[in-house]
Amino acid sequence: MPLEHADLSQIIQQPTESLTFELKDWIDPDVPEGQAKIVKATLALRNNDGGYLLIGFRDDGSPNVELAPGNVMACFSIDKIQALIARFSSEAFEVFVHFPERDGHQFVLIEVPQGVKTPVVSKSELRQGDRSLVRCDRVFVRTLNANNTPSTAEAKWKDWPDLMERCFENREADVGRFIRRHLATAVSEDLKTALGGLFAEVDSLTPDDRLIEFLDSGLERYETAVRERALGIPQHGSMEVAVSIEGRVGEHRANGDFLNLIRATNPDYTGWPVWVATSNAGERSMRPYVFEGGWEMFAANLNTGFMDTLDFWRILPEGHFYLYRALQDDINGGARAPEAGTTLDFGLSVLRPAECLAVALTFAKAMGASEDASLKVAFRWRGLQGRRLSSWANPMRFMPMEREARQDEVVSLVDLPVETAPGALAGYVKKATDPLFEIFDGFSLNQKVVEDLVQRLIERRLR
Repeated sequence: MPLEHADLSQIIQQPTESLTFELKDWIDPDVPEGQAKIVKATLALRNNDGGYLLIGFRDDGSPNVELAPGNVMACFSIDKIQALIARFSSEAFEVFVHFPERDGHQFVLIEVPQGVKTPVVSKSELRQGDRSLVRCDRVFVRTLNANNTPSTAEAKWKDWPDLMERCFENREADVGRFIRRHLATAVSEDLKTALGGLFAEVDSLTPDDRLIEFLDSGLERYETAVRERALGIPQHGSMEVAVSIEGRVGEHRANGDFLNLIRATNPDYTGWPVWVATSNAGERSMRPYVFEGGWEMFAANLNTGFMDTLDFWRILPEGHFYLYRALQDDINGGARAPEAGTTLDFGLSVLRPAECLAVALTFAKAMGASEDASLKVAFRWRGLQGRRLSSWANPMRFMPMEREARQDEVVSLVDLPVETAPGALAGYVKKATDPLFEIFDGFSLNQKVVEDLVQRLIERRLR
């Protein structure tokens, strides 16, 4: 998993049973010898099902500050390391490069993620003069040398059982997830019986249950992303959305083509649309990345005084979308925004779900969803207790401030046919938001107000 802020002392102190890391003294990634060390170590860590390559430390664990390059981050840029893997690895895999500090000095931590399903093999030869530094068609592994010190070496016969077991375990996990996700309602009873207890838990779940499970797993991923980045997130309320396409959908994979499809088809109704996919030219920490068969993006731009952002989304090519967004009442409200946690603007509370439904419809059609397909959508608002309904974002709309929420969390469910036109969304938006408004002393928003807000969104007349 990507560590945005690596704590060097914690990594070094981790027991080797739970975390694999390799120490190397300073090397030059621009010369063949340094490139060979990086290639061999990263391929070996990948075959070990992940780990860390820590550069700038001697074999005894002491830091070597004397030989550090002048610009560590430029010398070990992610583009340079990723290019080496693409050039020499039989199967491309993403790595993460961190630059932790110790005693005021910067070091390099290359993180190799888990998930190996097929042994990675060197596909090219790296030579220096008449010497072969990396030979083609070689499998590198983490192994013990003569004095029982872990090191990188070409795989021997005794290394293959463990390597293959790791690959098979990851494949079995993938098969189990695939069957639970896609086949639970499609296979015959005979096949379910033959597969034993694999379906026991799934069969008891309704489509709505599975949607809520996806909603919960999305929240877990958001919370993990926050922990990994060691961010100080201010207190805030949130809106979450989980969408599942029910019906036939085109074949897609979590590759660049799928991300480009999502990026190109987002109708961009607002300045910062839901499920926005930033370009590769933007800040690296806010670029989409692949995790467990889906694209994710975490965007946190806080305490800037202007256009603050706190978003997390996850999109699976099978037709599942998740979004976590901080309430604009608390973050990115601008100069007119009230004190965080005190109010909920009713207009924003209509516009954001309307945008989610409209964008999800566009994605579903772009992904080739059949005309008879539908979207199952779950909304969840959290951090509501003690707030009062307001119209601070648009003072031209009046809302008395007497209505207060005593409940902290609300969930609503909507079924939306894929063939629904954007202009016909108002009824579904009202159904989605009615449970939210009702906790404010039973408030019910007039249908005409919902229709007006949705129409303004679709026509991009919000200003």
